[in-house]
Amino acid sequence: MYSQVLINISNPEDYRFFKRVFAAPNAGRCRVDFVANNLIMYVYLKLKRETVYMPRRGRGRTCRENNFSILTGRLTHAQADRVYSGFADFIERHQPKHRWDLYILPSGRLASQSALADHARANGIDVLYTGYGNIGNKTFADPQGTDMQSYLYEHVEVLDDYPVDIEAFRRWKQEYTAARMKRHVIGQARKLDFKTVFQKFVQVVGCRIEAVLGYAGENAYGFEELRKLRKADEVALDEMDWESPYLFFPMQVSTDAQIILNYRKNSVIDGLKDAIQMAREKGLKLVVKPHPAEINQAIPSILSGLREEHGFLIVNENTFQLLDRAVEAVTINSTVGLEAKLLDKKVTFLGNTFYAHFSERRLAAYIGHYLVDEDYFQETPFSEANFAKLMARARLHFLDRSEVA
Repeated sequence: MYSQVLINISNPEDYRFFKRVFAAPNAGRCRVDFVANNLIMYVYLKLKRETVYMPRRGRGRTCRENNFSILTGRLTHAQADRVYSGFADFIERHQPKHRWDLYILPSGRLASQSALADHARANGIDVLYTGYGNIGNKTFADPQGTDMQSYLYEHVEVLDDYPVDIEAFRRWKQEYTAARMKRHVIGQARKLDFKTVFQKFVQVVGCRIEAVLGYAGENAYGFEELRKLRKADEVALDEMDWESPYLFFPMQVSTDAQIILNYRKNSVIDGLKDAIQMAREKGLKLVVKPHPAEINQAIPSILSGLREEHGFLIVNENTFQLLDRAVEAVTINSTVGLEAKLLDKKVTFLGNTFYAHFSERRLAAYIGHYLVDEDYFQETPFSEANFAKLMARARLHFLDRSEVA
């Protein structure tokens, strides 16, 4: 059991999740502190009367070039170096006094989080990475990272040590997919209403204040960012042809970390071009579903041009129905690839993902054991068993395999 926990915090959703986590019946011994990577969250947690820190920018250290903050343009490399340096200075200064024995880094991709993780590795401090489970009522947790950076990606065989009831899993799978056939909601779909615009305005103002005061914020947005805040124009949709055999390609958001960090071509359009080639080679019609959260204004015109050239369909039908009736699917590395496996569909992953190595048994072990049975966004109390499971996950790479089950 950990007694002193430091959580890197970026947004209210993460804060609400971890407040639930540490309100679990067996979490009373843990003292929780926060370190914010933006000024808005620092003020928010201060108002909540939490112990929260906000490092100032530093100098003298270098953030890795492949860091997500740099690759997405949230920060220039020089800015990322200063954020990384500021968080490294902070943790070196405060760790001896507070003796945190666990760092929690949601996603773990940012420059600030890299600094904390590097310090932890150098000093034998445990780290826990968390994220959405991509399956209803589930949360992902790993001691090394998320997605391709995770311990699970490097050691997918760890799933083989969990006890699995295949028949029970098949019953669950049938119920789960049947429900999604009727109603499949994509949680990331954007609503560009007044609230969204106002939140972005506040974020930009926060970035400007951070720059003036020298805080190590993870974004360097200016007011020109507000001009980008509009949903991409909708591409004209085709009528779905359910009779012709087809290959299904679900698009991901062009700035998705899965594409930027875990796909060698780094472009959703290059993924689409690979899908076009695959469909041609297999003699199948290609069916493409755009992502509803896309905000890149160039994507619709590129899609329309490629459709005119190659003759694929662009549709917006229920994703599970499209998967169910497809001959097979191809994806870069989205959740839809996992969903295709739930439907026992052949699926090709163009990017790097542990989903590609899942047999039916491993899929059952991943959903039934590796994921934590708590929804990231619900307000329900965190159970004693799931708190213990979450904390134990931070030490998975130290455990003997016999302890995994």
